[in-house]
Amino acid sequence: MVYPNKQSTINLSFTRFILNDYFLTVYFQRPLLRTLQRFFLFVVLRMQKLFPFILIGFSFFLNSCHSNKTRVEHSENDSSEVASIFPVTEFLKGQLKMIDGMQTTPLKILISNGKTDSMWLKREDVRTDATPFLQPEIDSITMSPFFSETSFLDQTINAFTFSYYPKVRLPDSLHLTHWDVYINPQSREVQRIYLVKETDENNNHITTQLTWVTDGWYSIRTITQSPDKNEPDVKEEKMIWSFD
Repeated sequence: MVYPNKQSTINLSFTRFILNDYFLTVYFQRPLLRTLQRFFLFVVLRMQKLFPFILIGFSFFLNSCHSNKTRVEHSENDSSEVASIFPVTEFLKGQLKMIDGMQTTPLKILISNGKTDSMWLKREDVRTDATPFLQPEIDSITMSPFFSETSFLDQTINAFTFSYYPKVRLPDSLHLTHWDVYINPQSREVQRIYLVKETDENNNHITTQLTWVTDGWYSIRTITQSPDKNEPDVKEEKMIWSFD
């Protein structure tokens, strides 16, 4: 008769312990795993059903925020809306500042009653004689209550033409009645500015036509119509600072 030794007994006991532990683990963990799987499956199915409603609600929330923002911005624009008018005076002041820094001597040409005369002037004389161009101030804030803008591409002169005409009755103190701004369609630079002023002095109707050619010259043409004359008196002053 063979008796198991001590080492064999220990190994057998250890093996039984491992098997028992595995059996208990599998026995208890499998139901727990099934329960967790079923729980997560339930959660996923519920989320699938609720997801469209969540998505729709989120979309409504975003649209509501965007609509509120749009309405606020639109309201602000309406309250502060000012018609856009090209800043003629600011542009001409920039031209005069450029002339101040030039080394060229300006030439003034006078045309009156069919006679032409010319003289060389100092650069500061250009600014002095340009005063009629600078009064009144032409910008959006000053002129938008009185003038409206129309624009079109004039192919005959290859320029965008921005024209400004009165939209209401002008105050008696405002003699400016119309002006045009011509812009090169390729370079987007101002080519020429044309202004018209109307005044009445001593029973004479005076029309002043002011033309400014960018980086070149300007002219002031005065047409005086007297009640006792059939033909108006026409006088023109032209200031040239570029001879290219």
